[in-house]
Amino acid sequence: MDIPTIPNLGSDPSSPGLYSPLLAMADTAGYNNTMGIVNYSQYTITAAHGIVNNLPPGWYLPAVGQLCLLFAQLPLIETPLIDAGGSPMKSGTWDTYWSSSEMDINNAWTVNFSLPIPQGENNYIYSHSGELVPELKSTIRNVRAMRSIPPPNSYYDTTLTYLWNTGSTETHIQDVPLQNTAYSVTVTNSYGCTNTAATSVVVLDNGTQTLYDTICQGATYDNYGFTLSAEETDQAGVIVRTRTVTTADCESEITLFLLVAPSDTVYVEKFAYLSYVWNDITYNESGIYTQYFNSYAGCDSVVILQLTITDVLPSGDGTDSLAIYLPNTITPSRNDGLNDYFYLPEYYHPFIREFEISVFNRWGNLVFYSTDKNFKWQGEFEDKTFYDIVYNYLIRYRNSIGKTHVLKGTITVL
Repeated sequence: MDIPTIPNLGSDPSSPGLYSPLLAMADTAGYNNTMGIVNYSQYTITAAHGIVNNLPPGWYLPAVGQLCLLFAQLPLIETPLIDAGGSPMKSGTWDTYWSSSEMDINNAWTVNFSLPIPQGENNYIYSHSGELVPELKSTIRNVRAMRSIPPPNSYYDTTLTYLWNTGSTETHIQDVPLQNTAYSVTVTNSYGCTNTAATSVVVLDNGTQTLYDTICQGATYDNYGFTLSAEETDQAGVIVRTRTVTTADCESEITLFLLVAPSDTVYVEKFAYLSYVWNDITYNESGIYTQYFNSYAGCDSVVILQLTITDVLPSGDGTDSLAIYLPNTITPSRNDGLNDYFYLPEYYHPFIREFEISVFNRWGNLVFYSTDKNFKWQGEFEDKTFYDIVYNYLIRYRNSIGKTHVLKGTITVL
């Protein structure tokens, strides 16, 4: 199954991935990359995605270009970072950090923060600090989230108090709204006089937007402005749909990658003596039974059990009898996975030493022969299967105590 990669909005849209280090270093779209990981976390196998999903608003996993800049400025950044209560960047042995920049569907870029490891005088076994290293997304590496904090361009009266509708009491706030949001702040002076200012931020999509979702096979879908019928989702796989939305003169193209998860149907065939227990349910009669369950994707699935119950216990205790019961009809034409073959059930195999079967048509011509107890015959003769025909069979076998028996019967192929 083809699984689409997370779109990397910092790279060339015509390129399928950031294949070269120079191209990768140009990617500084860490926030957009992180949103891609969050929106498609079910199929993002990057070891960092669990942490990314829990980041507070405004925080993101840096793109490889941002991570390289952080490494280059580390001597200037480290002290203020620690003074602000942050932890220092790891720069010991084999310490690398994940970026949010993909190389391809299986690999993403990391940046090496390790220090060279000496192995004798003027000899290093690892001397590429700051190197860009492509890693499998399942590899365990360090993660450092970051956010953009613009320098203040104005000064505020420190005698005033501020209360925002977000709960913040700072003089100014920074937010990254993902939808239309109203903001207000109430300012109070030392005499108790107040004034309130308010504004609304309208978030418009002015470009491309990629969405990811999952649905069960054969279900209807109606989300994000996309509508699909049950007939359109009757095959498992990935469905891609695109539509264009215009809002306030902003035109946006929305692409939906819809994973249609399969509803599995499993066929099981069992033979049992007197009774059979299946998922805590006891069956005492032969027949076809159905049980329902949820597949790995949470979709309704079914198990169909074809059960044969017998009250004849094949002997192996020194007697010379061995009762073999075989069906008189098979139905390969139905193509339903049930009763498709004429065969000797495994139930009897331990009690048979030697075995051979011959099948003849009504004119006495041999159409099938085997000495294998595991034979399966579907009614074919000379690479063709003929239906609505009755065949005769002759079975010779030697049981567990060496007694030879002959079994004759007919088998109808429908």
